[in-house]
Amino acid sequence: MARKRLTNGQKLQIVRDCEQRLAHNEPLRSIARSYGLQGKQIRNWRDKQLLLANTKSTKKSTFRGAKGRLQEYGDEIMTWAFYQRDAGVPLAYKHLVIKAGQRNKFAIRRITHTSQTDPNEMVLEAQNWLAIMRPIVSAPDVQQKFILNMDQTPKFLSMCPHSSLNLQGERTVNGRRTTDSGSRFTVTCTVSANGDKLKPFLIFKGERSGRIATREFPTNPYREQVVLCCQKKAWQDGVNMEDYVDKILVPYLQEKANGVPCLLLMDDFSAHWTDDVKERLEEIGITPYKIPPGCTYLVQPLDVGICKPFKDQVRSKWWQWMMDQGADRSTFVSASRELGTKWVSESWEAITEVTIRNAWRKTGLNYFPEEE
Repeated sequence: MARKRLTNGQKLQIVRDCEQRLAHNEPLRSIARSYGLQGKQIRNWRDKQLLLANTKSTKKSTFRGAKGRLQEYGDEIMTWAFYQRDAGVPLAYKHLVIKAGQRNKFAIRRITHTSQTDPNEMVLEAQNWLAIMRPIVSAPDVQQKFILNMDQTPKFLSMCPHSSLNLQGERTVNGRRTTDSGSRFTVTCTVSANGDKLKPFLIFKGERSGRIATREFPTNPYREQVVLCCQKKAWQDGVNMEDYVDKILVPYLQEKANGVPCLLLMDDFSAHWTDDVKERLEEIGITPYKIPPGCTYLVQPLDVGICKPFKDQVRSKWWQWMMDQGADRSTFVSASRELGTKWVSESWEAITEVTIRNAWRKTGLNYFPEEE
């Protein structure tokens, strides 16, 4: 039986009619059926009859909202408001809201996915992580060539800025954008502690076995410098992570002698740590290590000193391409996947061995302090 949404007035009228019919020994089930209701609904309304009578009849609920948290400060806030008005200060509701927020220590905060920790605590946690990792990466049988760090970073086929140079005093600042300004792809980067860089792993939006993957990628002129794949949202997931292991890590490990360990440092992104990915890493002899959440900007080499210059290189190539289109065009087209692949390939090639090595040796947070 479909549930009905009745007003409080209608509920009260049904309850009163029910009382009369019950007085004549008519069963509650029969009464409820005549209204198309459940007997339990009428029983609940009878129990809340007084509340229904004291609530606005046109409303469909007796709930009056959550209890206010500022009632204990009401007198103080009103006293402050009357004082301001006596002094001739104009007030609006927002002023009372601000005052209440100050009294209750409220503040406007940016929404975050995890609770923010004091930076000093993060530095301490990073130092504790390094205290654990330094003996591991410096063990006699460990080679820096096989100490790896991987991470992914989003890139866009259109990187139009949200600000521009303009004359002072202008009220409107126009800005042109490409026809498809939201096309995003993901680049997975990997580096080693000795300065090697592995092939970039690019993930574009599309089906894994769709037209882009089967027809476009095989003809991409930069397919030898990068690895290309598709995902519905152009992001790293568990399936693509397994492809990354097979197509990026396995070929690199061909140079590794038997018995030489390989370490892979990754952040706590869930796709990195699926059971299938961990099992595959174990099969090929890689031991993964999870960088503590919130510490990647301190101890993840890619975040410390590699991703920023890499992304700056990609953006500069996009800027040059936009300038080459010419300002007289009626519309700016978005860059193609082939162009995006070219920019990534050339920008990644421009990252030097020195830059990579320095990222592992951040001052004060060095993975290899014995080299200093």
